[in-house]
Amino acid sequence: MTSPLHPLKIQSAAVRLANAVGAPLRGAISFQPEFLMDKARKFCNLADFGGGDFEEPFRILARAMDRGMGLHFTGRVLAQRELLRCLVNRLRIAEYCRRNPGTGNVAVPDPIVIAGLPRSGTTFLHRILAQDPRTRTLRTWELYAPVPPGWGDGNAPDPRLALMRRGMEWRRKLLLSSYGRSTARAIHHSEADDPEECWPLLQNSFRCGIFAIHGVGEEYTLWLREQDHTDAYRYYRRQLQILTASEPAGRLVVKYPEHMRRLDELFRVFPNARILWLHRDPVEAIPSACSLGMMGRALRTNASITEDFGLKVMDAMLLLVRKGMEARQRHRPEQFLDVYYSDLTRNPMGAAQRIYEFLGWQTDREWEDCLTRYLARDRESRKGARHRYSAEDFGLSAGTIREAFRTYTERFLPVAECARREV
Repeated sequence: MTSPLHPLKIQSAAVRLANAVGAPLRGAISFQPEFLMDKARKFCNLADFGGGDFEEPFRILARAMDRGMGLHFTGRVLAQRELLRCLVNRLRIAEYCRRNPGTGNVAVPDPIVIAGLPRSGTTFLHRILAQDPRTRTLRTWELYAPVPPGWGDGNAPDPRLALMRRGMEWRRKLLLSSYGRSTARAIHHSEADDPEECWPLLQNSFRCGIFAIHGVGEEYTLWLREQDHTDAYRYYRRQLQILTASEPAGRLVVKYPEHMRRLDELFRVFPNARILWLHRDPVEAIPSACSLGMMGRALRTNASITEDFGLKVMDAMLLLVRKGMEARQRHRPEQFLDVYYSDLTRNPMGAAQRIYEFLGWQTDREWEDCLTRYLARDRESRKGARHRYSAEDFGLSAGTIREAFRTYTERFLPVAECARREV
C-alpha cells in the first residue's frame, strides 16, 4: 500500500538533513513537564498558569509526545514548541485576567458552531459566513495568541498578524518541499488573517483532539476520549471573552468539526449555541480526512502509512458522528440545522440564505456583494489545485466505509441519496 503523502515527499531537503544530523540529539529535546513549565515562565517572566486543572492533561500529553509514534528530530522540536506555546498562552491569559478583573463579565454572543464530519465543507461555509462584516469570526493570528499586547490597552502596537504571516511563510519555505507546499495548498490553504478552526483555544487547556493528529500515539488519545470536557469549554469561553473584549461583536461564528464529539459539554457552557451540522457522503469524506491526517503527521514522523491507519481514522469519525447523533437527541431541535455538502458546493448563495433564515439574520445588498466577490475569488484560487486521494490509499474501500456509516446515512437521507448518485 503506497500513499502520495509519504512524509519524505512532503518534507523539505532542510528537514531531511536536520533529521539525519540531529538523530543522535533527539533525546535532548525534553518533554519533562517541569522543564517546559519553567522555560515558559522564564520566556514571559510570569509565574501563574491560572490554576492547576491543566496539569494532569498536560503531563499525560507531554509523556505521550515523548513516547509518541517515533517523532524525528524536527518533529520533537515542533511538538515541544507547540507545548510551550500553550503554556505561554496560559501564563498570559492568567495575567490578562489579573489586570482586567472584569473579564469574566464580558458578554460573549451565543456562538454559531460549524461542525460535522471533517472534509464536509466546513471551511468553505466558515469563510462564506465570514464575508458579512456584521459577523465576527476568529482569525489564525488571534487564535494562536489570544492575549493582545498591552494587556488590552488598545493603544499598544499589535504585531501578532505580522508575526503570524512571517511564521507561516517561514514554515512553508523551510519545512515543506515544493510538492509538500502544493499538496498542502490543495488540501487546506490558510493565511494568517483567514477565519480558522478554533482548536488552538482548546489546546491551551491541553484537552484537544488535534494533538492526536500531531503525533502523540494512542496513550493520550484513549485517555482523552474518556474525559469530561466541560472545564475545557469554560476555559475556551474565557478566551472568547478576551477576544471579544478586544473586538466586540453581536454575532460569533466558530468552526471545528470535533465540537460534534463534545456537544453536551459545549451546551453546558453555551446553552443557546446553535449548530450548523455539515454532512457529506462518508465514502468521500473519510479518505479525504485520512489524507489531511497524513499531511499533519508528515513533518513530525517518517513513519509511512500503516495498515490500520485508515481504520483508525474511520473509527474516530464514526465515534464523532455517533456522539453527535446521541447528543442531538438530548437537546432542542431548533438548535440544529443540517447543511449538505452537495447543496453548499452547488449553490453556495442559496445555502447561505437558508442558514440566514434559520439564524434569523437579515440579508442585505452589501452582504450579497461581498459574498459574490468572495465566491469569484475562491473559484479562481482553486484553479490548478487538485487534492488526490482514494480509500485504497489508506487500506479502506467504499463498501467498508458505507457499511460502517449505514446508521448515519440512513438517518440523513440526502447523504445516502448523494452516495447512490455517485456510485
